[in-house]
Amino acid sequence: MKIKATIAILTLFSVTIKAQEINFKINGGPSGILYDSNIGDGKLKFGGGIGVGYTYFFSDHWGISTGVDVTYNQNSFELDNGTTITTYEVDDQTSAFEYQVTPTNYKEEQHFIGFAIPLMMQYRTSIASQTQLYFGFGGKIMFPGKQTVKASASELQLSGYYPDMNLLVDDLPSHGFGKVTNWQDKTTVSLDPAFMLSFETGLTFKLAEKTKLYTGLYVDYGLTDLAKETANTNIVAYNPNGLDNIQANGTIGNGKIVQESRYLSAGIQLKLGFSLAKDKPEPVQQTAEPVQPQAETAPVQKEAPVQQKVVETPPAKKELTTEERNYIEKQPLAFQEIGNTSVTPELASRLDEIAKILKSNKDTDLNITGYTCDIGTEKRNLEIGMKRAQAVSDYLQNKGIESSRMHLFSKGESEPLVPNTPAENKPLNRRVTLVLVDGK
Repeated sequence: MKIKATIAILTLFSVTIKAQEINFKINGGPSGILYDSNIGDGKLKFGGGIGVGYTYFFSDHWGISTGVDVTYNQNSFELDNGTTITTYEVDDQTSAFEYQVTPTNYKEEQHFIGFAIPLMMQYRTSIASQTQLYFGFGGKIMFPGKQTVKASASELQLSGYYPDMNLLVDDLPSHGFGKVTNWQDKTTVSLDPAFMLSFETGLTFKLAEKTKLYTGLYVDYGLTDLAKETANTNIVAYNPNGLDNIQANGTIGNGKIVQESRYLSAGIQLKLGFSLAKDKPEPVQQTAEPVQPQAETAPVQKEAPVQQKVVETPPAKKELTTEERNYIEKQPLAFQEIGNTSVTPELASRLDEIAKILKSNKDTDLNITGYTCDIGTEKRNLEIGMKRAQAVSDYLQNKGIESSRMHLFSKGESEPLVPNTPAENKPLNRRVTLVLVDGK
């Protein structure tokens, strides 16, 4: 039973691996927290991310993907001048009071790093031979690190209002009340995980047999707040011992300042996808072996002898000798000059002999495959390889070989005869190979 289960798992893996892809991505654009505030203004700044993903395609068009993304996010936030932030505190005499902070030119520079796990559906469709249009849509869950806040203000007016005595204290530095100028400080603020909607679209370009370049746009929008549900804190902490070392608390945790804090990221995205599909063997064009008709003889009647009908026996098919096969297949046809797609005089003399051999056996087809070195693009090299194969086919056709017997292919720069380095090897890879296919 265990052996059967193991075989089933291995079989399933060998089937599904044909439709899998690993990709690496990088993106960039405005990325951070989208604030909703009645007394301030938050702005997204440039951020970006990197990630690794896995996609399983369960059809030619549809797939499902997941992975891990790492993002860097930046914001700025400014409070309106004339705003007073009030919270309840207790002084060094254990008396409760309203702590009032009135900043001037208050600003925060914020950033944090997030880790996200996406789960998305992907759709793709071809719009050209090497190009596809793709869409991705789904969701992500992001786990943000702590937000780093660099706060500054040209002036902080720190005051205490004691409602029991109807007393406002705004100039008592030894107890933490007074005016602070050119203030700045740093702090960190914890953030909650966020659920996001995600969308991406663009074009894919085939770079190699198993490599694709994805180019396009992406948008991630948070459905939940990043701010933790904590008690409101003032933008700076109360210090009952004086005005020195006034510490920042940040604005995101104060519900009176920030009503919503949703994540938003959008911009340009590049991905490099590597297919895990297994190579499929190239089909070999073959034709069925013809069945020779049996010679018929006229029936002999017992009553009276009749003359036998003479049937001509078809001539026996001439088989190619080993020497003839080696002459055609063993040595490639050299096209050593870069970009050359014409039959040279040296090749013409050899092709003349090949045409004579092919005429002697019309039951043999010929596979003609063109190759190049690695100079130039993959697409251009495939075109040159096909032109070389076509040039050989045209020459043989002019010598009386039927075009239906010749099948053309191009491998371009793939499958070099010898390594393309050093440069002296490159001319050997500019060639055409001939392979006989018997049994027409």
